[in-house]
Parts: sequence; C-alpha cells; structure tokens
Amino acid sequence: MALDNFAFVLFRPKSAGNIGASARALKNMGISDLRIVTDECRRPNVGRNPWPQQSARSENVAEIMAVHARDVLATARIHSDLRAALDDRTVVVGTTARKGLYRSEARPIRTAAPELVRLSSTNRVAIVFGPEDCGLTNEELKLCQRLITIPTAPEYPSLNLAQAVMIMAYELMLAASAPPEVQAAERWALSAEVNAMLERMAKALVAIGFLPADNPDHIMFALRAILGRAGLRPRELDILNGIARQILWFGENGREILQRKRETGEKFR
Repeated sequence: MALDNFAFVLFRPKSAGNIGASARALKNMGISDLRIVTDECRRPNVGRNPWPQQSARSENVAEIMAVHARDVLATARIHSDLRAALDDRTVVVGTTARKGLYRSEARPIRTAAPELVRLSSTNRVAIVFGPEDCGLTNEELKLCQRLITIPTAPEYPSLNLAQAVMIMAYELMLAASAPPEVQAAERWALSAEVNAMLERMAKALVAIGFLPADNPDHIMFALRAILGRAGLRPRELDILNGIARQILWFGENGREILQRKRETGEKFR
C-alpha cells in the first residue's frame, strides 16, 4: 500500500492546533506530504512551518498536537497562494460540506476513494481543505477538477478541520489496501496547465459571445466538471489549447479577416 502521490493541502487554516492534529492524522494513515497555504508566516525561512497568529505559543501548540508526527509538520511546505501549492499536481480534488449549484457534483469520499487511489498510481493527487470557518469558496473551487464530501447529519454538517483530514486520509488508506484494479490509470496533464487552458477557453468563448463577459463562471464550472470527470491527457490539452486560440483569434479580429478574403478572392491559408 502506498499513498506517496497524495498531498493534503490546508488552505489558510486558522488554528495551529488543527495543523498539528492534521499532521498526526496523515502520519497515522501513511501520508507525509502536507502543504499549507497562508499569508501569515512567523518564520523568515518561508517553505517550512506556518504558525497562525504569528506566536511562539502557536508553534508549540502545533508541535504538541502533532505528537509523533513532528517530522510531517517540520517538512510541511508553505505557499503564499493556492495555485503555487498545486503546480505539480495533475489531479486536484476539493472538499466541501456545503450545497450549491457549483457543488452538486461532490461525491462521498467512500465512493470516490477507490478511483482516486487508482489515479494516484500514475498521477499526483492533491486533496484541498478550506479554512475552518467557511471552507473553500467558489474561487478556490475553480482550481479543483473534482469535489468530495463527508456525509454527516444534516442538522450539523460542519466538521473540525483535523477530523475531516483524518476521515479523508482513512478512506484513502482503506481503498489503497484493497486489491488493485486491473485497469491502469492514465497520466493526466498538470493542473496548472489545465487551468491556464480553461482561462484561455473562457476568454475565447466570451469573445464570440457564447459566454457573458460579466459572468462566465456559470458555464465554466460545468465545463471544469466535465473535463475533471474525463481527465485530460497532455495531447488532448494541446488540442483544446489550439481550439481556444483559434476561437479567440476569430472572435477578436478573424471574422473581419475571413470576410475580407472572401470579398477579394484571396486564398485561405
């Protein structure tokens, strides 16, 4: 069993205790890649150990809660923004407890875990958690290809951050312990490259009037979900980038150029 290709990303956690407890949960389940996105970093050597509230006491609390997982805490990577934390990932999975139009595709972790483990055999997977008070916003969800959730009683669906990390890691460990599927997973394009293509595609679709300039996200979330389910190979990403560039060219000035060529009889190239 190996979960080496999984990274757990805590986006702007507010509690040092939750950071330490999350490190412990990951070590319990055999995962060592912890990443933290924060604007608050007391230590000058950015890249190691973030402590919310910028106090020595916070650092002590995190280390106390980590117990024997202080090595996971000590090697946790710090990033100033979420994109940087995900740049080397090919599969990005967001977590959510909330409902909504853009969250309707969220799958329970128990049903999603076997496929995520299969994908991790050839892909680098990130599991992203939002702040304790509000979770991931729609802006962060734009960087996620898939969504997972932990079923809870509807009267109180919110979980403590470290508890959520433990449950997610536990389900992945169980799935990784099961007999492997015969079909091997394909390697997908990097998350950063897919996001760049989607931004290019959104701009192109706005240029031809398919998407409204003031709110392109409504359709783009659906497109992200479609591509997230299917996955994109590098060659397929190249094709979509080419389509996006051609649409953008046509939307910005290509229509006039083509019309002029038709009128003058100039050959198309």
